[in-house]
Amino acid sequence: MTSPALLKEGTVYARASILESAGLQASRSSTRSGTVYTFSGWKKTVTVTTASTKGKLDGQTVSLGGRPFVYKDELYLPARFVVQALHGETVSWNAKSRVYTAKNLQFFSSASAVYGGISYTVDKQTGKLYAQSPAGQPRLIASLGSELYDMVNFDFRKTDGGLLYLTITDVYGEPHINNKWYTLILKDGMVIRQASVGYWIRYGDNVKMYGDNLILTDGRQLRVIEDGTGMVKETLDLVKLGGINDKYLVEAMDDDFLLIRPNQKGLLMLIDRKTGSNTLLYKELLDADQQLYAETNDVPFHGDQLEFVRRTGNLLQFKNQAVLDGRIYEYDLSKTRP
Repeated sequence: MTSPALLKEGTVYARASILESAGLQASRSSTRSGTVYTFSGWKKTVTVTTASTKGKLDGQTVSLGGRPFVYKDELYLPARFVVQALHGETVSWNAKSRVYTAKNLQFFSSASAVYGGISYTVDKQTGKLYAQSPAGQPRLIASLGSELYDMVNFDFRKTDGGLLYLTITDVYGEPHINNKWYTLILKDGMVIRQASVGYWIRYGDNVKMYGDNLILTDGRQLRVIEDGTGMVKETLDLVKLGGINDKYLVEAMDDDFLLIRPNQKGLLMLIDRKTGSNTLLYKELLDADQQLYAETNDVPFHGDQLEFVRRTGNLLQFKNQAVLDGRIYEYDLSKTRP
């Protein structure tokens, strides 16, 4: 990171906003002696005041190496202290251009949610997931396998068999074109199964359960998990079933059918689990103009916009979100079987 800096009384100062760029949340309060600024994040707290050359770093009183001040509505802190707080290293100070350069700065951004009295926190930089009871310490329960970036959300679902299905989503990039899913199954507070999948310009939801079964997918394979025990009952090769080398969304499932959509082409496929046949539903349900739109459309993403609604007997019912005409489109499963 390179930041504009100021030289005051022999000390180089950098903008405190660097701490916010590193994932810390800023707050401030006024006292008789000055303004107190606090920057807090996952396992990191920085507190300084404009009235003192001392501050607190992770609860310990430390010397800042100078007195903080506000200049043009920006809080400035001694640059060496900022680098120290972020576990980095000073590289250089260019007095002519007034640029202070540091490296190896660490980030402390996190996302949290509470469910069943337990706080779940993911360290965005490391992708590690922690659980913490009200009276306990953070306990590492899983590594998600990659860094998280922007719009992180948690979704919890308790199953009839007593398992906890946790989905963590991260939508990121500009303008938020990447969609990463992390799915975890917990039993008695421990992660027993997990998977992750990333999609590009694709925002659909993966179905989580059908009947008494849980579903985990990495976009290429699908695992059917038995509720209660967490045992893997079946593994399906989505690439083989779909016939396209891509990552797939799983939009619906039952004992005899599967609805999957490849990320790139985005055309919804019906897989008959009894015969193995593959049917492109837009060809069966839409008129010629709508079929052409499905094949050429790229707004907001490629493919059709058929949305599964429900199953009634052998009939699968869909809406077409591309036209919003209120019509229900029906496909008869018996068509694919002898």
